[in-house]
Amino acid sequence: MNRIIGILILAVCLLPGCTKSVRNAESLDPFSRQYTAIATVKRDAASRVFIQLDEETILYPDNYPDPFVRECRIVCAFSWKTGTQRCWMEWMDYIEEGRVQGGDLPEGDPIEPEHDWMTSVEDAYLTLHYSAFWGDGRVAHSLILVTGENPEDPYEVRLVHLCNGDPAIEKGDALVYFDLSSLPPTGEGGEILTLKWKNSAGGFDSRSYLFKSRQ
Repeated sequence: MNRIIGILILAVCLLPGCTKSVRNAESLDPFSRQYTAIATVKRDAASRVFIQLDEETILYPDNYPDPFVRECRIVCAFSWKTGTQRCWMEWMDYIEEGRVQGGDLPEGDPIEPEHDWMTSVEDAYLTLHYSAFWGDGRVAHSLILVTGENPEDPYEVRLVHLCNGDPAIEKGDALVYFDLSSLPPTGEGGEILTLKWKNSAGGFDSRSYLFKSRQ
């Protein structure tokens, strides 16, 4: 797991120095508003790249700074052309993908999911803005979402953070996402997803989200 040390994610979202694309000022009208968001990058039936903001909203970028490889989650800034599905990507960064699996795993090491706009359950993905302790950057951490531990509730999951021997020297923030498509279908109304994790005091905390399967 690649770390992000000494950088607040919110600051990253606002700094133009992190851009992967340069805006063509004439591509959109001057009344377009700029947004910062976490979205899914996909292709439609005609192989056009689009970004899905939530279960209902999709936008087609006039520019996409990297070749499309596969569906994934990104953090990005874009300008939305008024009254259309067109947008212009100001910048984007890929989010690290965590592993989803069943079976017995250890409690792991402390981790703190943040309760802010970057943490969400949408488009059948769980995206987490989290903080944890890191060492000197030479050891990769593992983030795993464990399913199937509660036979009475298939929507209860546990976040496991394994520092893999990396010493706890400095606290830093990062983003990770998990594909929830392996969970049972929810139907249109959705189900409550309960996320559990080991906190810095050695106990366990939990938080609930509304989860809807991908249609």
